[in-house]
Amino acid sequence: MSVWDRSDWTKGFPFTPTRLAPLGRGIRGQGGQIDVNGPHLQTEGTAPMPMPVQRARAADRVAVPQALSVRVAPASHRFGPRQASLRLLPAGAFTWGGRAVPVQPRTRPDHVLIWVTDGRMRIDFPRSGGILVAGDVRFVPAGTAFAARPLDGAEGQVLLIAPELTAQVDPPLPRSVVAGCPGTGAALLSATLAELMAEAARSPDHRTLGCYLNMLSLRLSRLDPPRDHRTDPGAVHTDRPLVDRFLALAAVEMGSCRTLADLAQDLGTTLTHLDHACIEARGHRAIDLLHELRVDRAAELLRHTDRPVPRLAQDLGYASHAHFTRAFAAATGRTPEAYRSQMRNAPPHD
Repeated sequence: MSVWDRSDWTKGFPFTPTRLAPLGRGIRGQGGQIDVNGPHLQTEGTAPMPMPVQRARAADRVAVPQALSVRVAPASHRFGPRQASLRLLPAGAFTWGGRAVPVQPRTRPDHVLIWVTDGRMRIDFPRSGGILVAGDVRFVPAGTAFAARPLDGAEGQVLLIAPELTAQVDPPLPRSVVAGCPGTGAALLSATLAELMAEAARSPDHRTLGCYLNMLSLRLSRLDPPRDHRTDPGAVHTDRPLVDRFLALAAVEMGSCRTLADLAQDLGTTLTHLDHACIEARGHRAIDLLHELRVDRAAELLRHTDRPVPRLAQDLGYASHAHFTRAFAAATGRTPEAYRSQMRNAPPHD
């Protein structure tokens, strides 16, 4: 018969004393120990309850600490502040987003520039998404939630920029997502990224890096409009060989003062057809592509040669020094002289 079914107990509580007796008034002995042999067990606010027990041995006394406290062990690692840095990764090795399936967008603490040069790459935002193909550029400012993963043979570059490096950039980097294509400025964008990383490796001087970040910001503000991939690919690329031959011929004939009509005749077409092909392939007329080509060549010569600016204007086919200055300032935000000084006004390296 279970003890719980008995109701004839007359000599006190039927259980033997235990070492885990609850704490209460009148049961703490000397030295902070529980005396389980006390005359009674009393809890606060209740009448004493008689409980006859035998004298316990010394081993029945349980030590009770005077106070309980939680000690937190010191951290084994102390994390210092995040260093401002630049990182350039291959597009095929860059993956970002939550681990759930499908991949969930997450925010990053740095600016992200994605430039796909071959293959495809998937990029998703909380309310939109799409596929990036060769020639597509996306700039994602810090704090923007997105997910990215490379797809079939994705190639290109992903630049990670710490926001601390962009405090003095003028014009400032975009504050929202930018989508576009470099178009004829692809060579200049590639050169800017290469020189930016080379300067970051040579010197941690943020002022010098700021010069190249200025150029990067200008290139982002002058991207061609993003292409509509829903269009029939055959219609977009029908006249691309003609446009490529036009740009190659224009680069060779730059400075010869030949007109666009002359170049179109050399290519075996008309200026109207050439304009139509340029708009279909690049989104700009032939004159605009020629202007971009001249500005890119001018920027390269200003960085790497000491040729006088008036001579550059003549070599590039501009009507005058003033004409060249206006065109270059409209494209880059700086006069040719200011651009050359800024690019070369860097501290000497060991």
